[in-house]
Amino acid sequence: MNIVKGVAELIRKTSGSQSSDFSSGSSPARFSPPTPVIHFSEDGDEGMLKTLWGRYENAIDKEEKRKLLKLFLKQFLVVYQTWEPINLGQSPDGASSIPLSNYPQNASYEVVGCTGGHPSELIAKLIEELQNITTLIMEWTQSSTTIVNEALVVLDGLAVVTRSMHNCRVLGYYGGIQKLTALIKVCVVQLKEITGALSGDDSFADMAVEKIALLQKILAHAVLIFCNFINLQSDPYEKNQWSELSMGFALPRSHGTAIEPSDSLEVHITDRILRWQQKAIVSLMEAGGLNWLVELLRVMRRLSMKELSTDMTLQYLTLRTLRSALADNPRGQNHFRSIGGLEVLLDGLGISSTSALRLKEFSTSETTRYYKPNL
Repeated sequence: MNIVKGVAELIRKTSGSQSSDFSSGSSPARFSPPTPVIHFSEDGDEGMLKTLWGRYENAIDKEEKRKLLKLFLKQFLVVYQTWEPINLGQSPDGASSIPLSNYPQNASYEVVGCTGGHPSELIAKLIEELQNITTLIMEWTQSSTTIVNEALVVLDGLAVVTRSMHNCRVLGYYGGIQKLTALIKVCVVQLKEITGALSGDDSFADMAVEKIALLQKILAHAVLIFCNFINLQSDPYEKNQWSELSMGFALPRSHGTAIEPSDSLEVHITDRILRWQQKAIVSLMEAGGLNWLVELLRVMRRLSMKELSTDMTLQYLTLRTLRSALADNPRGQNHFRSIGGLEVLLDGLGISSTSALRLKEFSTSETTRYYKPNL
């Protein structure tokens, strides 16, 4: 079924008219301080990253720090391009171990090695960079590939770390969802201003067309993080496909012998992921993320009506995130109605083909061209 119809039917099947305002912002206090404390190991690629991170932290000159951070993030993306967290109660060699996200929340544990997550200070820095990027885009007066490249490196880093529940808890604890929502809001507002200033008969300036494409590119990477944040239990094939879209790397379809957890462990993990998803969805809604995803769909529909190019990957990710956020969520569905989300879906999004939104039919060469990291 077309994902647009899927979201619309999900809403229409829900009764009730009570709505809640989820756009006022939420407190990171919803998330407890993440444990354990994770450190890079001394060996191999992680040892190299630890050295680079240490150089960044020890640098004093502001410009030097920025260069070292950029160098670290580029290397981080190379090292973790195919990373998947070990959080099924198994160590990399198959031996039994305590699941990373099951460590007591009221105690301090330290773990060496990034099998299940990454250092909190790294994630906190990525969140800080989100705020800096938002400020740059707010002051963006003309197309700038420099701003876009800086944004994509940070967003690609966040797309990697949000494959792990531990890292997502860190992201929530440090207010990352609020910062990401602010970035999405700024990009959507700029898209709206550009499209609103132009009539259907205008001959669009090259600069405006380029900026529209660049803003959509940033938004696609940002919405992917939203999608990761609430979709930790995604289908493995789909997760690999979206990793390729974000990172531009060809990922292996097999990772060797699969680790088969026991039935009781599978039940426990599923329950834990469902509890996480409920918390993550509420956090997204309270930050106003639902509102801006709907507004993004409105703007993309206007782009389509004016026969301007729309990023189909961005459209799919937005719909995929909405569908995940609204499933089995009556309060969210009511709020979605109250902000006109259902009307946006029913009005249509200007999609030329229903198959365009099917993940398996995305062109690898085309998506790689738009989502290759700046290494």
